[in-house]
Amino acid sequence: MHKINRLDVLDKIFDTVYIPQAVLREIESDNVSEAKKLLSSISHKPLAVTNLTAVHGLLGMLHIGEVEVIIGAIEKKIANVVLDNMYARNKAKQLKLTVTGTLGILLRAKEMEVIGDISKDIEGLINAGMYLSEKLIEHVLNE
Repeated sequence: MHKINRLDVLDKIFDTVYIPQAVLREIESDNVSEAKKLLSSISHKPLAVTNLTAVHGLLGMLHIGEVEVIIGAIEKKIANVVLDNMYARNKAKQLKLTVTGTLGILLRAKEMEVIGDISKDIEGLINAGMYLSEKLIEHVLNE
């Protein structure tokens, strides 16, 4: 969400937003000052992972931020996670977590009337390097 400057949406649709340390570091090191500004404007809690053995065991196909989301959610007994990477989503589901992605968050925000038209957000995701099939885009826009 930070790559399209929409962290504010998370704050508006969830009671508590946990952000893993690795993701916080990524946002902090990002050259996009808008993302840093948005991060400071939302209410969030850092998600510190304690089981580093589990983290290292999942690294490889998964990014450190994705791993910390999964392990942190299990440690804190958080049932719902936001992940876009297919491998991360599958691993989270294997571990009995409920998974949604950025598009799911945008749709939920639209349903809650937090945001209006999401087509620019979808375009931003594509420009940020996220692969979205034409079929998926069409499905989301029709929702």
